[in-house]
Amino acid sequence: MRSPKPRASPSPRWFDGRSTHTSRRSETRLPNWHQPSVPILTLPPQAATSGIVADILVDTDIFIDHLRGMVELKPARHRLHYSVITRAELFAGATGTDLATRVLAPFREIPVDRPIAERAGRIRRESGLRMPDALIAATALERHFGLATRNKKHFEQVRGLRIRTLT
Repeated sequence: MRSPKPRASPSPRWFDGRSTHTSRRSETRLPNWHQPSVPILTLPPQAATSGIVADILVDTDIFIDHLRGMVELKPARHRLHYSVITRAELFAGATGTDLATRVLAPFREIPVDRPIAERAGRIRRESGLRMPDALIAATALERHFGLATRNKKHFEQVRGLRIRTLT
């Protein structure tokens, strides 16, 4: 008698804990010519924790620093998210789409919806921020997230925006 076919899952096997290879975190291996200087972070699904857990939107510059090996992106005790604008900026860079996709995979992507777009327009008009930065700031404000960024000078002029660190 044949065993039933496994169900298809919308998540990759390594992400939802059904991996048959190992239960440890693993480093993604890419060809040597495309190997970043730090391992790509893969995370298990985020579980509820005790204490204070913050939702943080991670700006593009933090991901770029991670890819360049300048910092290691560690979620610590926070739930990390990124804007779809970050995806566009990473795809526009010299990083490569496959590597960008792998780096972003463990985190939750936040799309730009109408309230975010409208608020970004007001932020752009009032502060003079470039539109990608205005969209990222608006995403953090609309979702009530803190913003992890190295570009504090750009974002400090946005009223109500909480600049956070990932430590």
